[in-house]
Amino acid sequence: MESYFVRVDEKEFGPVSTAEIRNLVDKGSFTKDDLVWSEGMDEWVAAKNLAELNQIFNTEDNNHGPYKNKLFAFASGKGGVGKTVLTASIGVGLASMGSEVILVDGDLGGPDLHTCMGILEPEHTFFDFYSLQKDSLSEITLDTPIENLRLISGACGTLGLANPKYFQKKRFIRELKTLQADYIILDLGAGSSYNVLDFFLLADEKFIVTTPEPTSMYEAFGFIKICLMRALNRSLREHPKALEVLAKEESNRPGKIQLTIPDLLHKIEGVDPKAAVTSRNVVNSFRPKLILNMVKEKDDIKEGMAIQAAVMELLSVNVQYLGYIAYDASVRDSVRGLKPFLLHDPKSQASQDLSALIRVNLLGKKGFKEILKKRKWRKHLNTHATEYPDIDMLKDAPICSVNCFYWGDCEYQDGGNPCRVRHLEPVLKD
Repeated sequence: MESYFVRVDEKEFGPVSTAEIRNLVDKGSFTKDDLVWSEGMDEWVAAKNLAELNQIFNTEDNNHGPYKNKLFAFASGKGGVGKTVLTASIGVGLASMGSEVILVDGDLGGPDLHTCMGILEPEHTFFDFYSLQKDSLSEITLDTPIENLRLISGACGTLGLANPKYFQKKRFIRELKTLQADYIILDLGAGSSYNVLDFFLLADEKFIVTTPEPTSMYEAFGFIKICLMRALNRSLREHPKALEVLAKEESNRPGKIQLTIPDLLHKIEGVDPKAAVTSRNVVNSFRPKLILNMVKEKDDIKEGMAIQAAVMELLSVNVQYLGYIAYDASVRDSVRGLKPFLLHDPKSQASQDLSALIRVNLLGKKGFKEILKKRKWRKHLNTHATEYPDIDMLKDAPICSVNCFYWGDCEYQDGGNPCRVRHLEPVLKD
């Protein structure tokens, strides 16, 4: 049986059989650009250049296999926690591992995911889909500078003005899950509008991003409670007496909690035992995940466990604390450069924290056999970081001069230099 010596990331091992190489390819630990020793040529050559191995990679290239079609939704109780910036880098990380990923901007009030990806003027947006200019969501997906990563850009006011009904939201989610992708990542707006709550609850995996600041923690807890109450309300539409109990708890005002969820379920059981069974099923199936962002102190890490304990005690909801991302000044620089921070500086502390969170906590990849794949992933990230285009927003900006209508009245006036305001026109365009 034919066997080979191979080299991956400057490390050699072997002999390995063709079947073993195929297995490595399936696991993502060996690619067509990795090296194989050719006795005939007496040198190391790329595996794709050996005819006897080429069929393995042809199969890999032409048949992705069944897509996972998992829908991830990212939300936050309040703005300013870095959710969109984090979501963009999670998309980059998953795509760099070989998964097909689509980022979806679900912020109905002010979409900005496209700018995080360095796309100032999206060719297509949700508006094209909802105005029937495009027949399917696949027609409005945009390529990004990252292989395997696409984007569906939001359009300010489009969905908000349409005020979609619940069945329309379910249809939208169903259509999202027909797209050819392993992961569809929905970046929702901050706050707890019905649109945010419903899209969050309809996702396969639900992620809440917060910071260790007291106000953010409070809003994250409130968001979880409001989500749960929304889910209970929708599941108990055929149980009017149970709905009356919920109404008394002012489900849209988390600051005035009168009962814990266990007490609430007990009251529901007193008026409608069947509704109580349904309610318990809703509570038990609601399992959001928590990511703590912009952590500055070691003690702050415990805040994630604190909210996890509080949610379990008061709401009976099992929140999985995925981990934390350290505060890192380079993230701010990446935002200014319109580049995901995972690519702006792959070696930064925030990038390392996110890399570990994706591989270990999000995808559950651990153990010795993952070492090769981890090295390869880092290699891909470094390549993407090098090749990712730099965007100079000031390049085409007009020069500040007396010819400007606002000359003499503009607080940003800086004669002879690029205008610090009008370079934003591509971002602010409707």
